[in-house]
Amino acid sequence: MKKILTLSMLICLSGPVFAEPSSLVAYDRETRALIRDGNVDNGQKLAKSAKCKKCHSMNGIAEDSDDPNIAGMSATYIFKQLKDYKDETRSEKSMVKAVKKLSDQDISDLSAYYATQQLSAAAHATESVPVLVHYGDRKRMVRACNSCHGQNGEGGMYDMPALNGQSKGYFVATMEEFKEEDRTNDIYWRMRDIAKELSEDEIEELANYYSAVDPDGDEDDEDEDEDDEDEDKE
Repeated sequence: MKKILTLSMLICLSGPVFAEPSSLVAYDRETRALIRDGNVDNGQKLAKSAKCKKCHSMNGIAEDSDDPNIAGMSATYIFKQLKDYKDETRSEKSMVKAVKKLSDQDISDLSAYYATQQLSAAAHATESVPVLVHYGDRKRMVRACNSCHGQNGEGGMYDMPALNGQSKGYFVATMEEFKEEDRTNDIYWRMRDIAKELSEDEIEELANYYSAVDPDGDEDDEDEDEDDEDEDKE
């Protein structure tokens, strides 16, 4: 006679199943103190030596729309993302490599520096404010964007990034990554659950609303790059 295993028996035999944490960062007293004491001057030096400026520039405004603008993000948010890359709870080959040799103090200093930079202006290139910004959608249990990310998209507490002034390409790509669960370092599945409910048109509309104004050529940045080249030669 064939034995039939019940579901409960299968669970017992297979042992407990534990989901991996979305992040190893806990905003406890020690971590908050570390972030609060970040050294802006050293962070500026690290932005050059660790080559953060290559993608994010010294002012935190990326030249490539596929790279994120990190200027004006809260130090707590930047710290968490860099730590997630280092712990590989957020995976992106170039970033994992970039933070590999950074200490927690280095990460704190970089976070402090980029948090002091000017947040980019948003284009608000839509005919009207998308409903999801202020109201969300109760039927789909989608919270309003501003309930977490600030009334004006300026960012919220701890791990809530600013949305205003983000690169459009990065905004869309990030939402798609959450939607497809290619990015999983959002605590409690918050962004994954929301992104799965949004259509491509809604994501595009939000990206148009929040994304940065197209930057004009910045001669100062070009001069800065030339100065850096001269320093490297020396």
